[in-house]
Amino acid sequence: MFLFIFFVQSAYAHFDMTTPVEGNSIATDNLQTEVLEDVYELVFPLDSKCTDYKVKDTQIIHYPYDVKKKKGRYVKGYWKELWSVDYCGSVVQVPITFYIKGKKTKYNIDTNFLVD
Repeated sequence: MFLFIFFVQSAYAHFDMTTPVEGNSIATDNLQTEVLEDVYELVFPLDSKCTDYKVKDTQIIHYPYDVKKKKGRYVKGYWKELWSVDYCGSVVQVPITFYIKGKKTKYNIDTNFLVD
């Protein structure tokens, strides 16, 4: 139900889905697109009257660790990034942990983000 309401309410909002995102994210463009959708869904309720949302910066706050490589490619490990989303002059910092497992990379968005 929440997802449906989000999409109906957000029909008038602009969510910048441009990849690669600004800053230093090391996630692939496809993964960034997937993360953007979830990040905007979490940030939108902070100010549902806002009509313009954009990731203005990404920072790596912990480089890949507990890493295992196979044929020069990461197959295990994780890293953390901080994504800053600008929405109508306010900024929210969203911590995200990315988990590498084989050919897949999954992520977890920390919902205890900081609003400036």
